[in-house]
Amino acid sequence: MLVLAFVPVACGGSSATKTAAAEGPGVGKPPVTFGTKNFPEQFLLGELYAQALRAKGFHVNLKSDVGATEIIYRALTLGTLDAYPEYTGILRTVIGDKTTRAASPAQAYNDARQVAGAEGVAMLNPTPFQDRDVLAVTAAFARRYHLRAIADLAKVPRAIRVSGAPEFRTRLEGYIGLKRVYGLHNLVFRPRRIGTQYAALDNGTVDAADAFSTDGQLTSTSKYVVLKDPKNMFGFENEAPLVRQKVLDMEGPAFASTLNAVSATLTTSLMRQMNASVVLRGASPTSVADRFLRDHHLK
Repeated sequence: MLVLAFVPVACGGSSATKTAAAEGPGVGKPPVTFGTKNFPEQFLLGELYAQALRAKGFHVNLKSDVGATEIIYRALTLGTLDAYPEYTGILRTVIGDKTTRAASPAQAYNDARQVAGAEGVAMLNPTPFQDRDVLAVTAAFARRYHLRAIADLAKVPRAIRVSGAPEFRTRLEGYIGLKRVYGLHNLVFRPRRIGTQYAALDNGTVDAADAFSTDGQLTSTSKYVVLKDPKNMFGFENEAPLVRQKVLDMEGPAFASTLNAVSATLTTSLMRQMNASVVLRGASPTSVADRFLRDHHLK
């Protein structure tokens, strides 16, 4: 397993970075505002993309913690934001109102790109990693009821307390899908802020929790079990930056190529490790992103 090391970085950056930025293709281009959603992985992605762009001379304002998909996408289309990282499956269902599941990652991406394109928004290249919703339980709970897959929850002889963000209740990739796709009716929904679900599992406040496949906590397979999703209820969720087309046109081709170069490096294992550094070990998204970009010669 790759271990990410962190060293202090001078506030002003190295002279090489300053020179590259001063001579980069983004110098003199209009400033852009890059947003993120409301959970740690998004804060990290925002830093990765913003720092890579700044290293090329682009002037980037980073606005983290804007809100859930419904909120941040509206900010993008209204022009309050110029770009943000999105997940293909969520865009096609939550914004595009698709009621059927995509058959492949490529279909999810193409559908999402069409949804965005209809509103003058470009979806850039997808990442290798997918951050899918998953249903997690403690290893002890899984052993007690012999749980391996989501459908096995029907065997639990009592109501199952399921936690998730408030929007999880109304999504096909969520509470609706658990009932409609898997026929689970022994569920009681417990809304919780993203990031608190593992503590709720640990203290027994909930029995199952909506989690993300790249969560750092899931590196501990002895503590948590991710229930298998053979019906693919949670769909395909590669991340890809959304950028207003007018902004892409003004910033020039280096803007998109810089973002695409970052995306191409982001595998599931690397995202899980970086997320663990932020959430479990207290590193800042800024420092984790800085080290990753330098290690991959993107800064």
